[in-house]
Formats: sequence, structure tokens, C-alpha cells
Amino acid sequence: MKKKVEKLVRSNSVLIDRDGLSDLYESILKIAGFGLGGILYTAGKKAANNGAVTLKENLDVEGEELIKAMAYAFEVGNWGKMKVESEGEKDFRVLVTDNALVAGLERDKKKPVCHPLAGYIAGFFEQAFDSKTHVREVECMAKGDPACIFEVKVD
Repeated sequence: MKKKVEKLVRSNSVLIDRDGLSDLYESILKIAGFGLGGILYTAGKKAANNGAVTLKENLDVEGEELIKAMAYAFEVGNWGKMKVESEGEKDFRVLVTDNALVAGLERDKKKPVCHPLAGYIAGFFEQAFDSKTHVREVECMAKGDPACIFEVKVD
């Protein structure tokens, strides 16, 4: 499965400098503030829905296998390291380290800021389990936490 995921990521992705991405995101946060969170969440979710469909169709996976493919694709795309932990049948915890989105940000934010990533996680889980999903970031590297941690609840 890993080779297929790598091929899909390479054929469906574009190269962007990690520092440039982080600088862009910092600028967005400064200009728009936290009121933009819902829009960024929705954008991340739509992108993930498309990516999940691509993985589902090409790998013939769903459920937790699709989530494993998502985590691997995230890493292959150099977005960071993602670890998914099951905390019950419908509850999960997603830990992201080396998060490209916030890697270059000052560690002085008062609230979690990874709205696009929360949406991305929600989109993949919704496709994987064909069910509404709620994702909340509870720790964030931009706040000085060692990782970005997301609580995932599948309805």
C-alpha cells in the first residue's frame, strides 16, 4: 500500500517550500485573525474529501485502512508526522509533530490555530467512516505545545 500512496501523493501534489507555507499562514492569521477559522476548516475539509476519494478509489480501502493511508500520505507530502490513536469505536486522537503549517510560527499563540488541518482530518474521517465527524484541536505547536493534538469524534 505504501508504494501506491507515494505514487498518488506525487502525482496529485505540488511542491511548496515549508518555510514559505508557514510564512503564508502567519500572514493570513495576522491579517484576518481568528475569525477566519471556519473558512480555513472548510477549505481543509474539502481538500481532504478529494484526497480521501482518490485514495479510496486507487487503494480500495475504507475505515481505519483509509485513515492509515491518510497519515502516510500526510508524511510523504512532507506536511509533518501524523499518528492516529483509537480511543474507542468512534473516538480518536490525532497527534501531529513537525507540522509544516505552523513550523515557522512564533510559539506565542493563545489558542490553537491549525484550522485547515482540523478540517483535513475531519474530511478524511468522514470519508473513511461515511459519517459526520467533529474535530477539535486541543494542543497546538503554535502555543508552545510539543505537538498539535486533535480530538476526533465520529457520529
